[in-house]
Amino acid sequence: MQPSRNKNTEKAEPFYRLSVPKQKTSSEIINEARNVLRTLRTRRPFTPTEVQRKLFESGSSRALQNRPPSVFSLHASSFDLAESRPVSGVRLSPLDHKPTLVTSAKDGDSSISLPKPPANAAEFGKVSSARARLFRRTSQGSFLSAKMVPPDQNEEKLDSEEPAMVNNLCRSNDNCLAEQRSCPPCSEESRQLLSNDHSSRSEREDMLKGTAGKVLFQLRGERSVDSDGRFADEKQQFPCDQMEKPGKSSSWPRSTDWKRRITGLDDETRMNESEEEEIFWHIKILPVLHELEKEDNIENLCLACTELYQVLNEGNMLGKRFKRRTMLLKTLYKLVDIDSDPLCLKLAKIILSMKVDGKNLLSVCKLAFKICRNEKNDYSIQNDGLLDCLLEVLKTEDLHKNNEALLYCMGAIKFMSGNAVLLNEMVNKGAIEMLLQLMKQINNIKENDTCFTSLGHLLVQLTATLRNLVDLSLARHQLMCNGAVSELCVVLEQRMNDKDVCSYIVRIFSKLSCDNDFCAALADCSRCYNLFLALLNIHQKQQDLVIRIIFILGNLTEKNNQAREQFFKEKGSVNTLISLFQTYHELDLNTQKWYHDRGREGKNHSKHPSEAEDVLIKLIRVLANLSIHPSVGAALAAAHRVVELLVTVLEYKSVDDCEELVINAATTINNLSYYKVKSSAVQDKKLHIAEMLLKLLMSNNTDGVVEAVRVFGNLSQCHEICDFIIQKKIYKFVIALLDAKNQDVCFSACGVLLNLTVDKNKRALLMQEGGIGKLVDCLRDFGPSDWQLACLICKTLWNYSENITSAASCFGEDTDTLLVLLTSLLDEELALDSSLDRDDCHKLYWEREFKPVAEKLLDRIQSHHSFLPTVTITPF
Repeated sequence: MQPSRNKNTEKAEPFYRLSVPKQKTSSEIINEARNVLRTLRTRRPFTPTEVQRKLFESGSSRALQNRPPSVFSLHASSFDLAESRPVSGVRLSPLDHKPTLVTSAKDGDSSISLPKPPANAAEFGKVSSARARLFRRTSQGSFLSAKMVPPDQNEEKLDSEEPAMVNNLCRSNDNCLAEQRSCPPCSEESRQLLSNDHSSRSEREDMLKGTAGKVLFQLRGERSVDSDGRFADEKQQFPCDQMEKPGKSSSWPRSTDWKRRITGLDDETRMNESEEEEIFWHIKILPVLHELEKEDNIENLCLACTELYQVLNEGNMLGKRFKRRTMLLKTLYKLVDIDSDPLCLKLAKIILSMKVDGKNLLSVCKLAFKICRNEKNDYSIQNDGLLDCLLEVLKTEDLHKNNEALLYCMGAIKFMSGNAVLLNEMVNKGAIEMLLQLMKQINNIKENDTCFTSLGHLLVQLTATLRNLVDLSLARHQLMCNGAVSELCVVLEQRMNDKDVCSYIVRIFSKLSCDNDFCAALADCSRCYNLFLALLNIHQKQQDLVIRIIFILGNLTEKNNQAREQFFKEKGSVNTLISLFQTYHELDLNTQKWYHDRGREGKNHSKHPSEAEDVLIKLIRVLANLSIHPSVGAALAAAHRVVELLVTVLEYKSVDDCEELVINAATTINNLSYYKVKSSAVQDKKLHIAEMLLKLLMSNNTDGVVEAVRVFGNLSQCHEICDFIIQKKIYKFVIALLDAKNQDVCFSACGVLLNLTVDKNKRALLMQEGGIGKLVDCLRDFGPSDWQLACLICKTLWNYSENITSAASCFGEDTDTLLVLLTSLLDEELALDSSLDRDDCHKLYWEREFKPVAEKLLDRIQSHHSFLPTVTITPF
């Protein structure tokens, strides 16, 4: 500020007074105050990683008897075959004609007695259907042989398992007689293939191809076709190897024209879908299933499962429309009993891809959960595509019907999110949008719904996954784009008493609030402040929850003036902060007493704050940040209970006990001491505060010393504090700080000296302690780069020289140096060109703050200097 000059006299007013009595804007206050008002930053609360992956963390508020288990056993019996039947709108009636299945006791071989064709057309459809079922049954080999169940039961089971084939079977009737005539040689080969345990897989597949080829190409009246698709003489034989030529891909054709290319049939005589599936089953799938049944080596079983998935995908047989789905799933379910994670991983992927539901969906989701629970499986999971299957479950399954299956599915995904590779994969595959969509569905379910409580378990897994995802910048961007803030706030509103869900959401906000863009978005969500206050009141003694909410509020109020005002205006906001302060202050006192009673001193010098101290640190930070707002700061300065608690911290804590807590308290007191309000609690307690600051000033902690000097810079505007500074010899310490070669330290020290020099009886102390020379050194060292500090030094020297009679007697041997220095610094071209920062703001400080005061000081010195030296101006 500039000194005011009376028309009749040159006497100046103290610089700390306002030269123009007007209300300043908040930006002006912040700009002029510089390091007087400061926001505080602190570390984000630390969350230790769980040693063991579980559905719920060890600190969960859920009672063991009221939550789903994390550990369970799974067997083949956990699955229900009846729920695995294909989708169908038609159910077949039992057939009158039932073929008999003769089983040989020797070597487990089975011989098949085929029924003769019916004599009349009325029985034709029955024979065709019975033969189709018989062919399927005998093709199953040992894992669906007549040994399993009596013939009648087996027949009944097949009827119930495959009700969707009536149309396909009817379309096959025209070919039944031709098939029957060509069947004996095929049946013999099939029996050989299925009973020979020592035959190789390639041999079995070749024989199956040959058998199926003969059946296929003798359809439609035993007419065979040549390799070009032309009908040939029925005596000509079509070579079996035409099915798969060497050197060509063995993949099954997906095009609808594949039958015509191979068989030569035109559109009108094209094979129906059932026949196509039948042949593909025998040639591609059945050999793999035989391997799965007979193989006892885990590695080979895994390879077979991989091949099975590829074959099913190749034939478009994944999902619910596959006719032999029941038989396939039954084989896979049996393998679960082997209890091998690598194998179960393969099985889970195939079973999920078959779109099971009901009990089977729950069991396979539990199987995936069990696999993902073991961190050692992460690498295998990365390479096996299980994540895609689980995300598909989240995306498609009904929330009401399958909420328990979704719980374990989400739990498995949560475990995956603990792996960096899988975490990135989730984001790239749109997991953020899927999770938010699922959250919206849950939010639409009201509290009176029967599944409301169970969905809370699902929300725990979902929010825990989001907590891991927000570490990625892309995930944060997606969360913002999809309105995550408002949706998470809805969860908080509905689940206010669910400590687990609330904890995960505030952890998400805790991470997100460190991101400037997301912090601004959260600050604009007006209802979040009320939610946070409500949570603080409900869970006041839940330290892990409280500390994160306070941390979020600290981030919101650090840079956003609107957030400061909005939070302060929320009903009961200050009272809630005071209540928390008292609660954790008492907890900290009890902890200290506990250590003291047991003669333990180790905790007092711990590098890390205790839980109670950490809450107090972050709570005080909120108060410090709030006090930046002019009206809020003035109100807090008048809040006696707030100031009392801050002073209490300085009373019972030393900077060695907890550095961050003590320094934060001093900084907040400094911010509040800036406001000159009539009912200021800081002013009422200023002498007691000065006593507490003296302890901090004499410590060996540099940051603590700087904070103490800053507070003295504000408090020393009062005569009582100036007298206290002189009485306690604090001024000597302050002058010594000018040698610290630190701009912040020098600025704070100059603030105290400026206020001391207002009193003419105290000015001489500045010369006695060598203060003039130290101020000139600071002006030379920091002036060109810090015009605010340079201005403050000139103001101090202006006050000091108010009653000057001679420049030499006033400034001593530093007179000539000061004249040269001021002349150089007032040369705009030289001063600004030499500055370290040449932006507009820096130039503005020079023009509006430094230049007016420096010109008056230079004029005063020159007018009282008898001999003007030759001045040599050197650039800085």
